[in-house]
Amino acid sequence: MRNLSRRATTALMTVCVLFAIFVSAIGVIGILGVRSANHSGSEIASGELTTSTMTAQLARSMDLVYSTAERALLSDDGSQRVVLMNSLSSQLIPQVDLRLGDLRARHASDPSAGIRDFQQFAAQWRTVRNLLSSTIVFGGSGPVTAAHLTLIYQPLSRHIDRLIVNEQGYADAQADQASSTSAGTLWTIVGALALALTICTMLAWTGTRRIRRVVGPEQDQVAFAETLQIAGDEEEAHRLLQRHLERSLVGSTAVILNRNHSADLLEAVTPLPSGSSLAESLRGAQPRSCLAVRSSRSHSESTTHPGLLPCSVCSICPGNSTCVPLTVGGEVIGSVLLNRETAYTEAEDQRIRESVSQAAPVLANLRNLAGAEVRAATDGLTGLPNKRAVTDAMKRMFAQATRTGTSLTLILLDLDHFKQINDQHGHPVGDQVLASVGAVLRRALRSGDFAARNGGEEFALILPGTDASIGQLIAERVRAAIADITLPGIAVSVTASLGVAGFPEHASTPEHLERLADAALYVAKRSGRNRSACADPTIETDVPDETSLTARDSMEAAHSNGAQSPNHVITTQ
Repeated sequence: MRNLSRRATTALMTVCVLFAIFVSAIGVIGILGVRSANHSGSEIASGELTTSTMTAQLARSMDLVYSTAERALLSDDGSQRVVLMNSLSSQLIPQVDLRLGDLRARHASDPSAGIRDFQQFAAQWRTVRNLLSSTIVFGGSGPVTAAHLTLIYQPLSRHIDRLIVNEQGYADAQADQASSTSAGTLWTIVGALALALTICTMLAWTGTRRIRRVVGPEQDQVAFAETLQIAGDEEEAHRLLQRHLERSLVGSTAVILNRNHSADLLEAVTPLPSGSSLAESLRGAQPRSCLAVRSSRSHSESTTHPGLLPCSVCSICPGNSTCVPLTVGGEVIGSVLLNRETAYTEAEDQRIRESVSQAAPVLANLRNLAGAEVRAATDGLTGLPNKRAVTDAMKRMFAQATRTGTSLTLILLDLDHFKQINDQHGHPVGDQVLASVGAVLRRALRSGDFAARNGGEEFALILPGTDASIGQLIAERVRAAIADITLPGIAVSVTASLGVAGFPEHASTPEHLERLADAALYVAKRSGRNRSACADPTIETDVPDETSLTARDSMEAAHSNGAQSPNHVITTQ
């Protein structure tokens, strides 16, 4: 009986060892497959994000070439035109060529159809560049050349927009392929486990649980990595990282902390738990207050085992805390703080580090992209949104007003005799005046209102939920505030004329609303300046749509002779 028991035990141990080897092999295959898919997805997403960023940078450079060329062709100032043309030939066009070459190298391995599409895009750019080069070498200006430039640039602009969309679609397709590969690996594991179940049901059941414990977190990491790549903005990525960690680590609360360089503050960018002591420790906290940020290494705190150097942020949290820095290229951009009653195991610490390391570059790229979009839509002199942002805001706010049945007022503001300020005091003083007007608009308007530099000395104000009568009161308040502008040590008088038009009182489309506000502005100019005028059905007939700006400019020129100043030219950035 003893020998039988020994043999049965030996046979059982042999089966257990063989089964353990079999299950271990399956586990290794599964882990390697999932990690490979994860790594592949990360590499693809990183490469496509780089290509998409380069394409967006090329688009901004081409837009800058177009806007600069248009300003040069339409400028009446010969010296200004020479400066702009020199800028095109020496800086802006070579910069586009350089970025186009870099992007061509990244598309070299594309399928033949993609290469042909990119070659067509490059040919469109050469057509634009040849026109500009011919204009620079042989001279030429005027509306005809500008119109020709616009005609050949529009297909190029639409083409590069399509390239950006295609890059995103290609990234999504590659992510789907990586997901499919991961699913195939998992099906292989399931098939092998089914075979193991026929050998020993109980041992197979135990082995299945073991594989799930090993592979489950990896599956979550793959899903997290894939979802992270489609995050629309930094806020969404922060929430995704928080939910992933709290779901993966039972009983944990996660808080994402951001390092605000400009304000030298450490701020929570995800909601704090109700009654959390972090609300107190983060009040006015500097980045170096967090030991993980200061040391660029993970830091752990425990109520029972406090650190030698307590962290000013998490040492007051009850239970166990682990803080991991968000590091990109050697720079710490923030940290992730987790807290729960029980201590974190070594495997959980590894899972935390992997999640944070996956999220850090994505967060950095989203932050850089958001900053680039803000800079592209911001006027550098006044700090206000530029002409491009005005167009987008007008469409968005008008659509919302139409949908909700609320009022909307548009105010167009133009500084009076601004050319005289430039001629008498110089362009630096003119720049100070524009910057001061920008500051006045930011102070005078309400939080929901929109103010932007519409070009030159003209500004646009969009007031949602405001009818034209209230809009004119606000216009008068803005006009009075501008009239109070003073520059230290400089005797300069700054006044403005404003045109007001409202929806639905005066117009039913954004274009009509803008034309009426522009016509009202013309009336304010004609009536003596330093005043506001509200739209009237008879006003628009006084100034043709396509010549309203020209008429106002001619009026300004009639009061002061000399070359037109650079900051008077209506431009878009």
